[in-house]
Amino acid sequence: MILTLSSKGQLVLPAPVRRQLGLKPRARLRLTMGDGSVNLAPVATRPEPVPHLPPGAVRLSQRDYDLDQLAGPDFGPDFT
Repeated sequence: MILTLSSKGQLVLPAPVRRQLGLKPRARLRLTMGDGSVNLAPVATRPEPVPHLPPGAVRLSQRDYDLDQLAGPDFGPDFT
């Protein structure tokens, strides 16, 4: 498949590709480069927000969520 780079440096992924990968508007893709090639892969996103939170739950901002994802599961206090 051949894609054309726009004058603004943008690419358009054809609809069949977006459907096959389950990409929606504002989906995030990871770009990797190597050996003269460019690869794009979907990035796992957080689940859709819950309309109402259960008692005791805390809503994270996108920034806090992203920081938690970067930190990984072994970061932070142990509450056990």
